[in-house]
Amino acid sequence: MTYSIIAFVPVHGVLGIGVVSGSIAVGSRVPWARLGVGGVVTQAYTNPSLAPIILDLIEKGYSCREAIYKALEGDPEPTLRQIAVMKWGGVDKAYYNGEGIPEEYSGYVDEYCIAVANLVVSKEIPRIMCRAYNSLRKAGLVEAILEALREAHLLGGDKRGDTSAALLVVGETPYGKQYDRIIDLRVDYSKEPVKQLTELYRRIRTRI
Repeated sequence: MTYSIIAFVPVHGVLGIGVVSGSIAVGSRVPWARLGVGGVVTQAYTNPSLAPIILDLIEKGYSCREAIYKALEGDPEPTLRQIAVMKWGGVDKAYYNGEGIPEEYSGYVDEYCIAVANLVVSKEIPRIMCRAYNSLRKAGLVEAILEALREAHLLGGDKRGDTSAALLVVGETPYGKQYDRIIDLRVDYSKEPVKQLTELYRRIRTRI
C-alpha cells in the first residue's frame, strides 16, 4: 500500500519524511514528526492515532522500539500495522511489521535513515530507498529523500500503482514548537505523484 523513508541531518537539525502510496491523500495519515522528538510513519492498515502516542512516549524517554510496542498495547488490531520510528538525532531507529500486513513487506535501517514498505513489488524497496538516499545525502535532505522515492517508484512501487505522495520536514522555525514544519507538501491524487511532488518542491526550493 505504501513505502516511506525517515532521515535526520544533524548539521542542520532537521528531520524529513517521504512517503508514496497507491491510496489517495497519504500525507494526511502516514507521516508524523515533532521538533526535538522524532518522526513516525504509521501505515499498512493505518491507525493514525499511533503516531502521536509514540511521539509522546519518546518525549517521556522511551526508546523507539519501546514506544512502538507500548503504543500497540492499546491497539485493537496490532497485526495490521506497519510502523517506522526515528528519534531526534537519528541514532535510535526501529520498525515493526505486523503479521497481517500485505505482502510484499519489509523494513531496512542504516546509519542515516530508516525505510519501510508494504504491498509493494519487491521486498528490496526499503533497502533500495536507503541506498538511493545515501547516494545523494550530501546534496541535501530533501533531494536525497526525493531520490529515494524516485528509485522505489521506478522499481514499481505500490502494486496497485502509485497515486499520492507527501514530503514533511520539521526543524527550528521563527514560530517555536507550536509550528515546526519547514516543508509540508502533498500530492493527493495523481498518475505521477513522485514527479509532481518533486515539481512542487522545486517551486519552494530550500537547501536543507
